Amino acid sequence: MNYTKEQLLLIWLDSFIGLEYKHKQTLYSMAKGSAEIKSLIEKAKEYIITSIGEKTYNTLLSSANNDYLKFLIEGYNRKGVKIVTIEDEIYPKLLKQIEIPPLVLYTKGDLSLLSQKLFSIVGSRKALPICKEIAKSYGKALIDNGYILVTGTAEGIDATVLETALSLGGMAISVVAGGFDSVYPASNKALIDKISEKGLIISEYPPEVKSMPYFFPIRNRIIAGLSKGTLIVSAKIKSGTLYTAEYATIYGRDVFVIPYGIGIECGAGCNDLIKRGAMLTDSPDDIFSFYGEDKMKKISLTPIEKEIYDVLKSGEKHVEVICSELKKQVYEISPIISMMEIKGIIYKAGNNVFGLLQSKAED
Repeated sequence: MNYTKEQLLLIWLDSFIGLEYKHKQTLYSMAKGSAEIKSLIEKAKEYIITSIGEKTYNTLLSSANNDYLKFLIEGYNRKGVKIVTIEDEIYPKLLKQIEIPPLVLYTKGDLSLLSQKLFSIVGSRKALPICKEIAKSYGKALIDNGYILVTGTAEGIDATVLETALSLGGMAISVVAGGFDSVYPASNKALIDKISEKGLIISEYPPEVKSMPYFFPIRNRIIAGLSKGTLIVSAKIKSGTLYTAEYATIYGRDVFVIPYGIGIECGAGCNDLIKRGAMLTDSPDDIFSFYGEDKMKKISLTPIEKEIYDVLKSGEKHVEVICSELKKQVYEISPIISMMEIKGIIYKAGNNVFGLLQSKAED
């Protein structure tokens, strides 16, 4: 992959885990127009030594070379990690609007999911069976209505959301609290690996960074920031899940909450959110009605539509690639694609490039 000068600078800066976000941001702002990274560091010498320290200056200066950059990029490539910087067109617009958006996203999987409708579902790690059933029901309904699900990596509700998405083709994004080399909990590694193959996993940390307890609440700002709305399925009165609701509220996103009866511990935090103004929901239709959407019915596909649908399951493709895979001519496929756009099954991503808009078609 060919990176621009700005992208390479962001990748380079982000590799220094101990460097505070504000300093990375300042250095990046100072760097625009610089011929090379080394000249930036030399130009910013006074700022770095004064604000961060001489030791850090020496570390940055000694690493400001193409060999170090090549080492980084080759390492990410070996691990199958795709880099998305805040300068990239594919960087999610909603995430860019939050107060501290990640400068770099480390990803594995289908990047086209980032440009679709995203909705997060989160809840307790120790969830009651009924809570998991609720998560499964809402997850399926949201996917059927064209949404990609966003959640974390934990046991309980997160895992249920991801398993539901996998059963429907992998329409989910899992945000990891730490690097990909040490996904927590280890018991969910196989599940996260499947999401990286069929959906998408995201981290704001390079692969080798180990998860730390304080990464999880910070990670939750990304879950909320990516999403149009957030559903809180279950939460105790003091629960990490509530961080996601708080971030969503701060960002002006919509928070929907499942209500619980008196004395149910895993629902006490949910009821408190409702008291404080979050929207009560006891049916997925509440969400669709709020956004002025009708619950979508499954659409039957003709044989040729089904073939196009299957080709696009692996990601966006140019119309000529679709024709090549189906051994058809463009004039045969174009009217079919136009009809699938009208039906709302596919979308046009660019110059004759198409992708699946939603999984609402009957196989």
